[in-house]
Amino acid sequence: MHDANEIILFSALGVAFAAGLIVLARWAHKKVFHFAAYALLAVSFLYVGFAMRSDAPGTWTGIELTGVAIYGSLAGLSFVASPWFAVAGLLLHPFWAISFHYLGTGAAFTAAPFALANAGFDVALGLWAAFEIWKSDAGEKTKPDAGAPKLKKGRAQ
Repeated sequence: MHDANEIILFSALGVAFAAGLIVLARWAHKKVFHFAAYALLAVSFLYVGFAMRSDAPGTWTGIELTGVAIYGSLAGLSFVASPWFAVAGLLLHPFWAISFHYLGTGAAFTAAPFALANAGFDVALGLWAAFEIWKSDAGEKTKPDAGAPKLKKGRAQ
């Protein structure tokens, strides 16, 4: 267990990485939630790598692959259903990281600074993605023709 200064430092490091990813997404003119969904999946796979180095790699890898299935499903749903699924995954993942990898049995194979930085990363990126989605939803609703039917060759669709 780390003291408060170390917890703040490692969490802030995660927030800095999230800020870097947000800048990259904006520079590439891509939607932040796309990057957020990919990041959620990538981070889930990093824990699989940690599990493979544990004392019982078969068991731990299976548990971590369950996390990949859960968070990967939320990431995938963000592309086909609603971007809010990526936000939900990012805001739920810190509970997994802290309760299982920092305080729980997963701490045997996960570096505590990584779990703390990952929690900061997830929260910062999830909140920013939520803001971006909310901002784009609010912008769509304030357009004057938002509720008007689209015309195609003189007919309403």
